[in-house]
Amino acid sequence: MSGMLARTALAPSSPVDTMELEPDGIFAPEHDIAPPGPDPIIEGIEVALDEGREEDALEMAEQALDKGLGNRLDVMFLAGDALMAMGRAPEAEARFREVLAEDPTCPSSRCWLAMALYRQCRFADAEREVTRALQCKDPVVDSHVVSGLLLERKGQYAEADALFAKAEAIDAKKYPAPVRITRAQFDKEVRKAAKKLPRQFRIHLERVPVIVQDLPEESLLTQEQPPLDPDLLGLFDGVSLPETGEMDGPPGRPNYIYLFQRNLERAAKDPADLVEQIKITLWHELGHYLGFDEEDMPELGLE
Repeated sequence: MSGMLARTALAPSSPVDTMELEPDGIFAPEHDIAPPGPDPIIEGIEVALDEGREEDALEMAEQALDKGLGNRLDVMFLAGDALMAMGRAPEAEARFREVLAEDPTCPSSRCWLAMALYRQCRFADAEREVTRALQCKDPVVDSHVVSGLLLERKGQYAEADALFAKAEAIDAKKYPAPVRITRAQFDKEVRKAAKKLPRQFRIHLERVPVIVQDLPEESLLTQEQPPLDPDLLGLFDGVSLPETGEMDGPPGRPNYIYLFQRNLERAAKDPADLVEQIKITLWHELGHYLGFDEEDMPELGLE
């Protein structure tokens, strides 16, 4: 899974008929050297990551590092992988840098260092690292995606989509191409999603402007620390209704719901899923305006 784990195996010797005595360097089948099996430490961490048990994977990696078990660089990389999945990009960055300090040519660590920087909205730093990742002898497919994300942020949409298409050609299951629709079509789906809201919630949407942007602006992402995830699908920006006690929010602090079209398009599996993600995101952000917590959304029918 990590893309950095290199394993070699010895090919079994070819049987030699008619020979009763074996010259040096030829071993009888019962003495053949078996190919090395997978490292159980690495395999266990990867299984946990594949199953979405990031906390377990991180704990396993940290224990392995403390006890000196498994290939240390591989374990450090997987610890970074788990931290990224848990949204702990600064800590993941530190792990990837540890690997690169000893193996500067590791394409996976170079790529995921760039992704960790991207998640922290350190876009110039991320661009430098992904350029180095793409210059590696065997760049991992993820490098094309990270580079595409950074091109998107510069408004180079055609170039970004070309890289997303390249990633799909290499690994369509992991990186399907984004589902693209026009802004007019997107706005239409937003209106349809609003009409499907339960009536008791729909009336509140009239008081909160819904703004569609291609991507979240950097000023919006960095208005708090740590910065918001640049891949977020939607955002309620303002003061929730219970906090104000007023229907229209406090003076000088307007409330907005943002939907980010290109992020939603990249997150969708197909056109039907995009429509569903637009609805879910709009309803979810309205729920935040109304003061509901994440765990409240499904019970209220806002998911």
